[in-house]
Amino acid sequence: MVRNYDLTPQHSLKTGHGTILLIEDSLADARLLQEVLRGSPLSNSRFLHVQRLQAATTLLDQAEQEAIAVVLLDLTLPDSYGLASLDTITHHAPQLPIVVLTNTNDDQLALQAVRHGAQDYLIKRQINAEMLSRAVHYAIERKQAAEALRIAKETLELRVSQRTAELKAANESLQQEVAGRQHIQERLTLAQQVGKIGTFEWILETDQVLWTAELEALYGVQPGEFGDRHHTWLQRIYPEDRPRLQQAIDNTRQRHIGLNLEFRIHWPDNTLHWIAVTSTVFPAGDGKPQRLIGLHMDITEKKQLEAQFLRAQRLESLGTLASGIAHDLNNILTPILSVAQLLPLKLPNLDAQNLNLLNILETSARRGSELIKQILSFARGMEDKRICLQVGHLLTDIQQMIRQTLPKSIEITMDLERDLWMVNGNLTQLHQVLMNLCVNARDAMPLGGTLQMTAMNWIVDEGLARQHFDAIAGPHVQITIADTGMGIAPELLPRIFDPFFTTKEIGKGTGLGLSAVLGIIKSHGGFIDVHSAAQGGSTFIVYLPAHIALSEQSEAAGVVPVGNQELILVVDDEEVVCDVIKTTLETYHYRVLTANHGLAAISLYSEHHRSIQAVVMDIMMPIMDGPATLPLLQRINPEVIAIATSGLNSNEAAQTAKQLGFKAFLPKPININNLLNTLHSCLVPRHDP
Repeated sequence: MVRNYDLTPQHSLKTGHGTILLIEDSLADARLLQEVLRGSPLSNSRFLHVQRLQAATTLLDQAEQEAIAVVLLDLTLPDSYGLASLDTITHHAPQLPIVVLTNTNDDQLALQAVRHGAQDYLIKRQINAEMLSRAVHYAIERKQAAEALRIAKETLELRVSQRTAELKAANESLQQEVAGRQHIQERLTLAQQVGKIGTFEWILETDQVLWTAELEALYGVQPGEFGDRHHTWLQRIYPEDRPRLQQAIDNTRQRHIGLNLEFRIHWPDNTLHWIAVTSTVFPAGDGKPQRLIGLHMDITEKKQLEAQFLRAQRLESLGTLASGIAHDLNNILTPILSVAQLLPLKLPNLDAQNLNLLNILETSARRGSELIKQILSFARGMEDKRICLQVGHLLTDIQQMIRQTLPKSIEITMDLERDLWMVNGNLTQLHQVLMNLCVNARDAMPLGGTLQMTAMNWIVDEGLARQHFDAIAGPHVQITIADTGMGIAPELLPRIFDPFFTTKEIGKGTGLGLSAVLGIIKSHGGFIDVHSAAQGGSTFIVYLPAHIALSEQSEAAGVVPVGNQELILVVDDEEVVCDVIKTTLETYHYRVLTANHGLAAISLYSEHHRSIQAVVMDIMMPIMDGPATLPLLQRINPEVIAIATSGLNSNEAAQTAKQLGFKAFLPKPININNLLNTLHSCLVPRHDP
């Protein structure tokens, strides 16, 4: 007899086999299921009944789940409803098969239940002992051996084909068996549709091919469109992959080996998909190869994820490489920038021409430093720091950059409105947006043309704002990137911002550029308009909310703070950096000791710690770096003032330095004013009474 246990959380589940857990709030339905199971093959199974989802999850968490063979789940419970109940049980017991019980006859709900992990979907009022018994056994077998179903399907197809004549005279019991197997076939078909899988059978002697409707759906065609030959199917294969596939077919015929490869296909709407085919050659009774049976699977999402993963790996490697290069380049730029700032002080009688040359040298060093920051931002994705910036300056920088990379057949024009409003944004991200639009414009003009960049102040009215989701009326800065290239076909225009959609050839575009552009613009509270026509050029109009405020007054050129013969210890593995910082500080009335690694710094500090007022130390050094040196200096003097320097110019490096105990952080190349102001601010507390 099936026993009904009214379990509460304080009860414990004893170890056993063949236990059925019923989650059903209706006692009447539970008793009905007990009666249905009475006399069935499941009558000897242990029957556990709980009325709430919370009780079931507690039971599953506390009990040994090996004792439970299957879960019967009502989708409507007092403390949970619908597919959320299924998701909860799957989370707590992913290894258990689940049969959904419901009063709703809804094919869409059944499909979603299977997608969420259910092995079957039964309507309560239609349940009988045989159906429930078969569903439970099927759920257990389906969970334990999904591959067995595929073999069962193939076996069923062969058996039905061979025994068609016998089935006409079969008795009622055999008809019931066929009906039961047909039920399994329907479930398998549903699973194929969910898993994007289709099967085929290729009769080698007659060259006839039998395609399932699920397989043809993977190619975006109607059932029967492939006919009974493979030539129509081959036309869907991407041209570059077709010879490889034809060679594989020839090998199948000559060497009797199955098809096992991946290839690209064209859908009728010209979208690109990936298909994987795997198959096996089955011999006839005399041992000769008779037919090829296999399946096709849509692996487009898998290929897209692989491409993203490889791209992420490349970017990670680029970021690692860029960090090392940035550190070395900033060490090189530090003495250049410092010398360019010191020479006018050392040589006060320089004429205007030489002063201009020094100014060019300093400006170039600063631009090199900014370029290093930009490379790190692109390669490593630095912090989302937003500032009040001028779009006109950004467009001017981009114009100078692309002018050196675009072919001379493309003319670049720019028109900026005077007194452009400011915008609040991330400089790196907005740079990425505009560079992406300019690169797309270049690609659209292989034979040359005109790239026009404009920016103006613009008041977005309510009418325009209503045309764009989340757009807000008010003052904006309008940025336009227009080209005279090939344009975009009207039917493709609505899809250009979709992830992975691209009109470029394979290998020349990921389909992620415009998707990223749209995401960045939306994150800044803006929106984008596109106007284009085939062979008529394209115009991308970006609207960014304006940040209208009083112009920030430029910092007054105050007096640079100078020293009072304080003794400073400078530690850097680059001797030229030590020398230039020493010269700079001595010029501004400091005394300086230098060391090229941590051990030398500790030795000097141990000898002069009563006189040394501060330590300026590089974080990255051989033998002993800054983070290893600082704790030893603090043992000598817990109040040591240490200022970190690094060629890795980032907020992350600055925060790490402060966490290690450094009082301040100076990015390389070191600016003289920054150095003097930082030293002054760190030493001022010592001078206070």
